[in-house]
Amino acid sequence: MRCEDSREFMPEEVTKKRDSLRLKQVHKHSGDGNSATRSLLKESLATKLREEILAGRIAPGEKITEGRWARQFGVAQVSIREALNILTADGYVTKGHGRSARVLKLRDPDIIHIYQVRGVLEGLAARLTVERRVPVDDLESAMVALREAVESNDVRKVVERVQHFHVCLLEKPGNPILREHGRRVVIPLYAFTLMRALAKNLDASPWAFQLGNHQRIIDAIHMRNPHVAEQVVVHVINLFLESALKVWAH
Repeated sequence: MRCEDSREFMPEEVTKKRDSLRLKQVHKHSGDGNSATRSLLKESLATKLREEILAGRIAPGEKITEGRWARQFGVAQVSIREALNILTADGYVTKGHGRSARVLKLRDPDIIHIYQVRGVLEGLAARLTVERRVPVDDLESAMVALREAVESNDVRKVVERVQHFHVCLLEKPGNPILREHGRRVVIPLYAFTLMRALAKNLDASPWAFQLGNHQRIIDAIHMRNPHVAEQVVVHVINLFLESALKVWAH
């Protein structure tokens, strides 16, 4: 199964300019009830709220009050709610049943538990990929994109490409249950990784040191021994955990 990168990276200044234009278009046509316009609005609001989170103006664990942000952006409260649903899917926001939305906050035990589970899931994905002889050319392309992102020294782009690499690995066997549970684990983790990396003003150097370990995953799959591939991935994920706890978790 091929995995596709559905989220094209754009520099922050380009994103802000694009979303400013979108909001102007939305406000101009806000009364027409057009579904495309409503979709454009919630996407633009989600981007603006995401930037508030990444800038630290809405802190991890902080409650996001729909009414406050509706007034600030001059939109209906339901539009903020729809934007928060997008951010929940993107991993930046958590919403319990019947509870208000809050910015994702992970403590050290949470991070450790996540890495333990993702090691099992990604190890299984590697083993199944070998057993089913699934081509990994798109995983290799994801590796090339990751190297290019590290060379650009843009931490946003790096975290996005790291996430894409691991989601791609989880999708390789074509197992929908593995894919669904893997994404539930990985996507919020990398949302929080980006939040912490920006808060600490990190550059791409911590991920430059991990390029070799990402390549080890691909090399292990090419060995065509399913159990070796699984063991290598579990080991590499443990190394990623050690790095996370040292570099960005605190």
